[in-house]
Amino acid sequence: MLKNKITTIGGATRDIMFYTDDMVIIDNKADLLRQKLIGFEYGAKLYSKDVHFVFGGGGMNAAVSLASLGIKTQAILSLGDDLVAKEMIDYLKSRKVSTKLLQIQKNLKTGTSSIINVGKFKEHVIFAYRGANNKIELSQSVIKKINTPWVYLTSLSGNFKPGLNRLFDHCEKKGCQIAWNPGTNQLKLGLKGLAKYMKRTAVFDVNRDEALELVMSVKGKDTKDNIRNILKFLHQYGQRLTVITDGPKGAYMYDGKKMYFKAALKRKGINTTGAGDSFGSGLTAGLIKYNWDLEKSLKLGVLNSNSVIMKIGAQEGLLTAKDLKKYNL
Repeated sequence: MLKNKITTIGGATRDIMFYTDDMVIIDNKADLLRQKLIGFEYGAKLYSKDVHFVFGGGGMNAAVSLASLGIKTQAILSLGDDLVAKEMIDYLKSRKVSTKLLQIQKNLKTGTSSIINVGKFKEHVIFAYRGANNKIELSQSVIKKINTPWVYLTSLSGNFKPGLNRLFDHCEKKGCQIAWNPGTNQLKLGLKGLAKYMKRTAVFDVNRDEALELVMSVKGKDTKDNIRNILKFLHQYGQRLTVITDGPKGAYMYDGKKMYFKAALKRKGINTTGAGDSFGSGLTAGLIKYNWDLEKSLKLGVLNSNSVIMKIGAQEGLLTAKDLKKYNL
């Protein structure tokens, strides 16, 4: 029996998908970190023609994506002691994700998100209840069970710093490659706080707004919103690959020598939830499957993301290993 190739770590949630056009999108260009705002009538009742209950969370999305692409995957996720967690476990097993490292938190609820999808590109705003995700355990006894050559790390909440230190120390000692898509709490550390981890990271993956926020944490108001300059600036922190996604435009990648770009497909999506997770996990799957062929890996990331946005939820549209032949992958 083949050993697992990758361990995903991060959030797991029940996602409630809600769609509405009863809003206004407000330009807010004076604030580089909040360039567009969504407004709803105060006190109004908003209706949706449909609502969808799906699974999400960065750690879970990545695990299902990688397994779908044929990468043997195990996941470290923190679930509540409830019926939703039981459904999640059965679902993960059905998607060929190893559940042996899952954590069940007594007297806590599984994370839940209400996701409001609006606008031309069905961009979303997420109202998140972290629940059991806040108690994810990355103790030494848990970390030492990670024996995979790759780790895919997503958002961590709660008191994450001790566990983050243990994880990076373990991976450095064991020679594990880390693909990292940091979450909100990690990004709040700024570049100075992330620097010691970035230099030990194989793939550092953020979206354009997050990249801009990180650069501003060092350069302040002198920061220019130029994605190529931002990419090169972030790469100075030592990671092997720096990746910035730019929404419906596509994705950029830099290895210190050459800059790569892959445009998104010109298809109108119905959902952007999980687009970043499917891109990052697709890219990482490509690095594993194609032995660090950067062009093919970036292509797989973009194709996987483009497939996800055509379906409701973060996992329904994920590519499978069987799909890759039609894309010459």
